[in-house]
Amino acid sequence: MRTIAEGPRRYQAKSARPCAPYSPLYRKSARWLDRPHAPGLLASRRTIINGWSPCPGAERVSSAPALSGGSVSSRTSITTRAAAGGTAAARSLRLALAASAVALLWLGLTAPSALAEPVPPRPGGTASTMIIGGEDATGPYSFMVSLQTREGHFCGGSLITSQWVVTARHCWDVRKPEDAQLRIGSLRKDQGGTTRRIERLVAHPEGDSATHDIALLKLDRPVSGAPVPLDVRRPAGTPVRLLGWGCASVGCGLEDQPVVLQQLDSAIRQPDACTNIVRPMDPASEVCTGNPETKAGPCFGDSGGPLLRRTAAGWKLIGAFSRVRVAPPDPGEPNEPPNCRSGMGIYTDVPAHREWINSVISSAA
Repeated sequence: MRTIAEGPRRYQAKSARPCAPYSPLYRKSARWLDRPHAPGLLASRRTIINGWSPCPGAERVSSAPALSGGSVSSRTSITTRAAAGGTAAARSLRLALAASAVALLWLGLTAPSALAEPVPPRPGGTASTMIIGGEDATGPYSFMVSLQTREGHFCGGSLITSQWVVTARHCWDVRKPEDAQLRIGSLRKDQGGTTRRIERLVAHPEGDSATHDIALLKLDRPVSGAPVPLDVRRPAGTPVRLLGWGCASVGCGLEDQPVVLQQLDSAIRQPDACTNIVRPMDPASEVCTGNPETKAGPCFGDSGGPLLRRTAAGWKLIGAFSRVRVAPPDPGEPNEPPNCRSGMGIYTDVPAHREWINSVISSAA
């Protein structure tokens, strides 16, 4: 086994393998297995910024600047401690980052600051710029929200009042609201619209976010954009529209996620269409949607984003994206990742949580 020594630290090439067995996040939350962004992906992504090893628990040797009050930067500054033999240390850093990048490529992700070249699509995949099977949004969607950290977009959301956003609870499993910024009302995730910070995060009180995967964000200041009203619960067959900036193809990486908001027309399906081999949906609090015929549907990065119904008065909100229906690969398809190949998405039924939403907002007034 090859090793690279730099002072007391040793980087083992063997540690570039997947980190799930070492990750406390993996052990803590098995429900991530049926979510588009699994713990191993996040654990390996974070180490490009937080340290040498692609596995959690390594000594922290770097830092990144806090978000400014304006736009969100996807660039990351990596600083290392001074060490004897500066040239050797720099070479070790480059090799460590390269090995970490290999680990990320194995998992289908790359870090923007680690690799300059785009990642080619996996065999069987396509280099697309849309929600799987979607198209550039025609908008406007004044209520559409991009949740971002210094690494970029990570989830979607919907503005439901001038100062409150509804999103997915699981978006905050490993993130802190003080590290995030929201871009509201823009079709692009990198510019335009209005930016706000989070004053308060309120997750649904149920302990497990699997079937109550919903959270509310109170903005630090109101915004002038028109919010989206909540719909009433709708039956199977209702035409709907999905919005998001998420992954564009099965097995895609960060380089494949679109800058322009994507939209996809679909319909509410019967609950049994979203029968999940990992975690079943709850018809009392969730909605099944997607296009199984074309395998067009939501993927990671779309979490928290809206499921909408068009009315004569405008859009109404039905759901917030929670997770996908996990399905085995078709013949000839790659074995991983399994999550986005079915085209079926499970959304939290937002109207079913209306009473809780109203109680949170009224108590904070």
